[in-house]
Amino acid sequence: MYRFGIAGIPLGSKGRTVKDAVENTFQLGLNYLEIQLFRISTQEREMRDFVGMKPRDLEDMLLVDLLRSDDKGKYKSIGLNKVIEEDDIGTELFWSMARDYKELSLARDVAKELDIKISLHTPYYVDFSIEERMIVDSIQHTIWGGVIADALDSQYLITHLGLLPGQRKAGLTRTASSLKLISDKMTALKIKPKLCIENSGKSEVVGSEEEIDFLLSKAKNVTSITNVSHIYSSKKNSPTEQDEFAEIIEETKKKKRPLYFEFSGVEFLDQSEYRITPIKKGNLKFEPFADALADFDDEITLISFSPLLEHDALYMKVIFERSILKKIGKTVKPLAQ
Repeated sequence: MYRFGIAGIPLGSKGRTVKDAVENTFQLGLNYLEIQLFRISTQEREMRDFVGMKPRDLEDMLLVDLLRSDDKGKYKSIGLNKVIEEDDIGTELFWSMARDYKELSLARDVAKELDIKISLHTPYYVDFSIEERMIVDSIQHTIWGGVIADALDSQYLITHLGLLPGQRKAGLTRTASSLKLISDKMTALKIKPKLCIENSGKSEVVGSEEEIDFLLSKAKNVTSITNVSHIYSSKKNSPTEQDEFAEIIEETKKKKRPLYFEFSGVEFLDQSEYRITPIKKGNLKFEPFADALADFDDEITLISFSPLLEHDALYMKVIFERSILKKIGKTVKPLAQ
């Protein structure tokens, strides 16, 4: 099973809710949607007006956490599965794509009916290792993303790893600790989507192949997805050939990680900087990757994150179908004359 999708709301979508994005994805002929959790804000509010209710049943309110005072008067997170008590404090999340859990449930049900798989990407600006306040916020935002992802019945919760300009070994150790805290909290909250970290394309951003391996060896119940364009950028114009792409896929399988690949065009501005472009305008070509993918019978997901989201997702789908037909043509013997 091969799935093609986009990272974000379809550019041609008139509606801006999760449900709209799901329906538009289906109408385009795609079957995967990676939702971006951007531009969110939160506030804490007293919950005495909602005593006896459950957080997920509140209308026009998207709670991502419920805080309750312990014997010492210190407020601690208790998740969203408890009935609200008078002195509880709720953490309300404001997100343009959904106002409450009824909207998320509706989007989830529509996605199941239309056979659209969903993943959720947390905010891009995170810090898991350097500045203490940002570390706490990044951990919390990722957990809240997990709450939303779970409500949508997502497959994966994806996160970047942030900058790491110096003291790399110590920073990686702290990043691993942050990921472990997130994973443990998600387990305690019974959040089902798998936490996935994404590889990077720049040296100052955490996420080289070696760093991903290190982090996953230290943080259990965490895995990774593969951004092919970032591999190309970090290796400066590689991979380019079918066998090189096949090696990436084989290595991903060998390490038992999701065959979930993000792809876009890449254009270098000089020796060290690059930018993401539409596939046809970039130096990274999809055709040899498609030829490599055609040799695998696994469940594979391909996500376009190019500036032309759905256009390039459909372009990849067409190119891949050609690769499949080409492969079939090589295996079918001509009829005897």
